[in-house]
Amino acid sequence: MRLDEMFRNVLAMDPEEPAVEVNETWYPRRRLTDVAKKIDEVLLAAGLGAGAPIGLIARNRVPQIGALFGLIAGRRTVVMLHAYQAPAKLAEEIRNLRLPAILGDEQDWSAEGMKEAAKAAGSLGILLKNTETDAVTLLPGLEKLGPGPHHKSEADVAIEILTSGTTGAPKRVPMTYSTLNQATADAALATQQAGTDQNQKEPYVQFFPLGNISGVYGLLLCAGLGRPVILLEKFQVKEWARAVEKYKLTTFVSLPPAAIRMVLEAKIPKAALASVPIVRCGSAPLAPELQAEFEDTYGIPVLINYGATEFGGVVINWTIADHKEFAKKKRGSIGRPRPGIGLRVVDVETDKEMPAGQVGRLEILVPRLKDEWIRTTDLAAIDSDGFVFLHGRSDSVIIRGGFKVNPESVAEVMRQNPDVREAAVIGIPDPRLGEVPVAAVEGHPGQPKPKPEELDALVREQLSPQHVPVRTVVFDALPRTGSMKVDRGALKKLLQG
Repeated sequence: MRLDEMFRNVLAMDPEEPAVEVNETWYPRRRLTDVAKKIDEVLLAAGLGAGAPIGLIARNRVPQIGALFGLIAGRRTVVMLHAYQAPAKLAEEIRNLRLPAILGDEQDWSAEGMKEAAKAAGSLGILLKNTETDAVTLLPGLEKLGPGPHHKSEADVAIEILTSGTTGAPKRVPMTYSTLNQATADAALATQQAGTDQNQKEPYVQFFPLGNISGVYGLLLCAGLGRPVILLEKFQVKEWARAVEKYKLTTFVSLPPAAIRMVLEAKIPKAALASVPIVRCGSAPLAPELQAEFEDTYGIPVLINYGATEFGGVVINWTIADHKEFAKKKRGSIGRPRPGIGLRVVDVETDKEMPAGQVGRLEILVPRLKDEWIRTTDLAAIDSDGFVFLHGRSDSVIIRGGFKVNPESVAEVMRQNPDVREAAVIGIPDPRLGEVPVAAVEGHPGQPKPKPEELDALVREQLSPQHVPVRTVVFDALPRTGSMKVDRGALKKLLQG
């Protein structure tokens, strides 16, 4: 079944059936349907048909979910706009994109410069509210479509979304309905290969940001099957654990590495997670020690996956069968390729394909997207059994006076110190050496702070002298993105300031 048909069917289901839970309050499906219908009426009245790209300032809130459902059901193009960025940056993006229409809530539209940016772009401004009446209204001053020219999308594009930078600098990527159909079908297969099946009545916990690829795919897969949604604006360990225990969740339970650590640190009782057969983990590298601690504590296998917006979803993962056979022997691997996915590792300088076990730049062939290899910025090795091991990023390698320094290698060593909760290393300009490594570490809440001199000594013991950071800064908390990865851009600004 096509994705748009699935969502039309979902919106046509019992209007009084609970569809979205927020703060332990359930909202009926009609709240989503009403938003979807009203948005369609407003867009059609403005002369904006299915081919017009519609901007959605994406937040994990009820009206935004209704908006996404309606736009997909109408086979429209959704241009995802990240809500979790500086208002000035969002306003600049809106001004540059020149979208025909933009959907956002009061928090977004009241931010400085937002209305002015939309007006300059000639955009129709649509306000979303979580209310029974007037949930969708036109904004005063933005009630009419401007003269244009406006942004145009390619045919059959479902979503335009920013990448996270797996293949280079973040960029906006169009994802077609055809690609999403294939990707969601593969995700359903992966669910079966994880030893679980979709349960239409079981809620899905949505905490990944709606504007993030993980947030989009999880929601499309689960809600497209009619599953109710428990909506969190961000990951909150107690709320997540409450939902797992209360609804005895069994399928599509997913946690990024930072959330796995938070669950362990919160000492969530094993009984609270007793229903969970497996936990999926992606979005960032998972330390083998952290995976082992979680599995030993809860007796729940962690199945790692690797994907990106550029690949149209997950392309490498662990299955439950592989975990049973190889969990200890292949600890640290991100898994094996999904069916139909091609992988190779090439020399960074010569592009020559490397033999099994050798480290090089990872390249991926994704037939559902195009018949050509996609070059990533990840360094990896593929062993003789087809398991993939990541070794940092080629674009983050620091050239210190002619010597190559792998930031992730330094961070891995620092994480061996028991006082270190997380570590990250970046390169900053140096007038003499070109670039030098600077480390940022985060300690455990309520525990003694890591000592920079001890961390530097640890690096000096295990790596070459060039890897020792010129400075190690201890933070209470490292800056993170909405998907809970360390925000390297924000961190670089902090360390250079």
